[in-house]
Amino acid sequence: MGSDNTNRRTVETEFKKAMVRVNVPVGLLVTAFGIGLMVLVGSYLIKYVRGAVPLREVYGTEQAGDEYVSFDINYVLDAFMESYRTRSGVRTKSSIYYLVLDEEAGAVPVRISGKMEAEMDRIMDETWDYLKGVRSDPPQGLHVEGTLKKLKGDGKKYYDRAVRSFDLETETESYYFWAGMLDNQTPSSAMGTTGLGAVIALLGLFILSSMLKKHHVAAVRTFLDSHETINRERLDEDFRNARKISGTFWIGEDLTYGIVGKPVILVNQELKKVRFQVKKVGRGTSTELVCVMADGKEYEFTMNRKDADEAIALYHAKFPALKMASSLKGKLMVPEDGDTESN
Repeated sequence: MGSDNTNRRTVETEFKKAMVRVNVPVGLLVTAFGIGLMVLVGSYLIKYVRGAVPLREVYGTEQAGDEYVSFDINYVLDAFMESYRTRSGVRTKSSIYYLVLDEEAGAVPVRISGKMEAEMDRIMDETWDYLKGVRSDPPQGLHVEGTLKKLKGDGKKYYDRAVRSFDLETETESYYFWAGMLDNQTPSSAMGTTGLGAVIALLGLFILSSMLKKHHVAAVRTFLDSHETINRERLDEDFRNARKISGTFWIGEDLTYGIVGKPVILVNQELKKVRFQVKKVGRGTSTELVCVMADGKEYEFTMNRKDADEAIALYHAKFPALKMASSLKGKLMVPEDGDTESN
């Protein structure tokens, strides 16, 4: 009796192990990626929710790097660098770097988007009119929030050149104020990215939670209920003598066992054709053994080419009719379409 109980658990136990092999690595990877995305962007969102720190409090200190700050742009002296992007063959101005003068922080490089160019040029014109005495009132400035980023390469070279041209002081290490940005994206984009990370993490947890459901038990029970001519003892005997092709696929004398999202059991006599296929999935590919049933339904079992060839050879040895279906004559008799396949 004890031995019989062990046999009865065999199919379910192996199905459960197979589900773990398939779902746990994927679930953990997806969950970790989602959480990582939330943590990476969320750290900047915390600064955004906390509120911007006045630039004057941190500029020129060790805290300047990647800090989210607010800045009153009142005096614009000159533009010292521009950057462009090309999309669909169209070249557009993406960023302009200005030399801004602050009464306390001194010279501050400011990076703005092309959309703000007209506003910055207005302040620059008013600045020079004010300095030349043409304008009696100071320029009408602009209050902006953004991120402090380290100025490197050509940006640092052009900035130093601009600063020296106005006889202003420059530091060995300089930071520019990137207007309207939270790290490397806008606050709304950061919120969207964090939300996406949360959705991805929940998807990973959903995949992992599916392991709590007894799909392995339900698959066996459903199969037996729908196949009255196959009893439990026959199922156990067939699985006990089945050849294990991979950790998620077995071929018995009468039945085939595998994982297609959930465990499935197929009757070998109902197989119409078996084939190997390479299917495009997103930017990558998936290699699969396809079992076509007499009712036209197809089951795609993920496995490598070596395992698929072994399975196909075993099917052909056990069931010559399947080999015929894969031959030229068989293809003429049973038209197939679509996938890239190899028999």
